[in-house]
Amino acid sequence: MRKVVISILLVFVTLLTSILTYADNSGKENIKKLSLDQAINEAIKNSTDIKVSELDIEIKEIELDKAKYSEKKYDDLKDRGFSLGTVEGFQLDSNMMSKAAEYALEEEKIKKNYKIEDLKYKVTASYYAALQARDYLKVAKDNLENVKRNRDEVKKKLDLGVASKSDLIMADISLNEATVKVEKAKTDLENAYRRLNMVLNYPLDTKLELTSNFYEQKFDVNLNKDLEKAYEQRFDMIQMNHNHEIVKLDFETNSIKYTENTYVYKTKQRNLAKIESLLNDLKKSVEFDIKSKYDAVINAKKQIELAKANVEKAKEGLRLRELSYNAGVGTLLEVEQSANQLYSANVALASAISNYNLAVLDYNKAVNIGRVN
Repeated sequence: MRKVVISILLVFVTLLTSILTYADNSGKENIKKLSLDQAINEAIKNSTDIKVSELDIEIKEIELDKAKYSEKKYDDLKDRGFSLGTVEGFQLDSNMMSKAAEYALEEEKIKKNYKIEDLKYKVTASYYAALQARDYLKVAKDNLENVKRNRDEVKKKLDLGVASKSDLIMADISLNEATVKVEKAKTDLENAYRRLNMVLNYPLDTKLELTSNFYEQKFDVNLNKDLEKAYEQRFDMIQMNHNHEIVKLDFETNSIKYTENTYVYKTKQRNLAKIESLLNDLKKSVEFDIKSKYDAVINAKKQIELAKANVEKAKEGLRLRELSYNAGVGTLLEVEQSANQLYSANVALASAISNYNLAVLDYNKAVNIGRVN
């Protein structure tokens, strides 16, 4: 009997513990903590577009195997003394089919890398936008505290008879405006989190805690070396070089059968000249693209320095206006204007840092991936 009672008590205690634990946990929100790197990895893992790219790569691998098989069959026939003696036969001899398939496979892999880099850019942009919105909320709250402090000072002066009723009314209006700014900043932050959730392919109302800091990315590059690098590994350059090789091979195989005075020879020769001209033009376009994005980074960096200087000036301006007002030689309106200037300066700084970081990403993408059609 004693054992039965003990067993019942143990079951009761276990159930009670489970209920209490559930009740405790149900009151807590399930918050997902994410650094920027973790967010990027999550987006890549959840991306349907990248999964489709992986399937496209597999298709190109199958097409390459098929091209190699066709060329091997032709080689076997040649070993037995059979030859087509046609342009198609010359192209099979030069492995043109497998080369084209290899190029297509390489380009498909680059497209996948482009999608990954593009997704990194989108995640980073959304992550920074959320950090920026979080900073805006902090700035709005700081501004609200400044306005509350000013309002309290006005009320004290009114009680002492050294401030007017209209000063208190103006202070109350400023307080209402600052409160509205805080509420708007809260809404903007919620929307920023939803946009990030969309890029991550999460449920839109997933609660996020962003653990990375809002800092300036390092930008220490050699422009000339990056240009050479871009000529070798940008998708548009690789694709154009592949097209040039295929057109060149097409001309060479046709020139075996057709003489210089034939329509086919002249057409293939001009196709080759056209692709060579397009290749030269593309190199100029790539150089312009990268140099433009380099200039954008440098200009964005200058905007950060300017924004930081403006914040310091606005802080000092507010401090001096408050001293003047407290000494009775300044107006409340001047204090409020200075507080608004500080608010705007802090918002501008957060925006400048975000724009700079995105410009750095844009430059790196231009060098490493380029344009993908």
